[in-house]
Amino acid sequence: MRPFIPHALRRFYSQGFEETDIHRRWAGLWRKQFKLRLYDGAFISLNKLRPRFSFQSLKRYSVRFAPVNLYMSTLNWLMPERVAEKGKANYAYPISGEYVVDVDHYLNYLPHSHRTTEEGVCEGCLENSKEISLRLLDAMSSNYSRFEVVFSGRRGFHLHVLDFDSSDWIEYNEVNPIKSHEVARLVYTRYLKQVCGGFDDDHFKLSVDPMRVVTFPDSINGQTGCKSLGGRGDFEALKVSSMLLESRWTRIYNYPIKWHNLELDDFLYKYQRLEEPLHAHLEPRCG
Repeated sequence: MRPFIPHALRRFYSQGFEETDIHRRWAGLWRKQFKLRLYDGAFISLNKLRPRFSFQSLKRYSVRFAPVNLYMSTLNWLMPERVAEKGKANYAYPISGEYVVDVDHYLNYLPHSHRTTEEGVCEGCLENSKEISLRLLDAMSSNYSRFEVVFSGRRGFHLHVLDFDSSDWIEYNEVNPIKSHEVARLVYTRYLKQVCGGFDDDHFKLSVDPMRVVTFPDSINGQTGCKSLGGRGDFEALKVSSMLLESRWTRIYNYPIKWHNLELDDFLYKYQRLEEPLHAHLEPRCG
């Protein structure tokens, strides 16, 4: 599925991207490393441009760059601007970080009528994802109590354990904190897999990797045009059909856009990338 053209993405981040309760109550959210994936596949690490973010500054950069995806790190960093490319900590030093499980529908495939919406999302597939998410949340609630569930915008959900502590599972080594976070996640993921399943090899590795990035809550999935909704109350009572309706931001704002019909517009994209120099939009670094 092709990503949407930048002017449509820019319109979302300008008018459909707002701070909500999930952002306000998420401890450590502004200690994250933030990354953008652009229309041409390039990645930008925003903390190289600005070490610390508020929601409004994150929104301004998102409007400027019109990303297909907006990501945040799993770990909270003392100095997120020091995190190097390709997952190297580079003396940034992690101070905490949640545990994350990425749940996709094919990890719990049950027969259903496979019908996709105009955004390319199947409600039956998401029901499968919800069922295994509930099993995992039930298992994790034996150890932890603070959770956030974020719709990926397409095939499943991201389960965040906000009160996860690496020292619950290993003896934390301050000399090598990244390895400590990795080993703790390895131990806990093995435990969950044994108790309730829900992991294939790829998803197992994603939960173990402390240097991974995940979708920022309430950003847009540029492949489908659906908002990655989070913080929607009782997940067990959540109706997938209602969630999908809420995630279609184009309908909320009555924009006459058929997302699945949008074609690549390289000329428009290049024009918007070059119409103003990059430094004209960069904000001064925080002292």
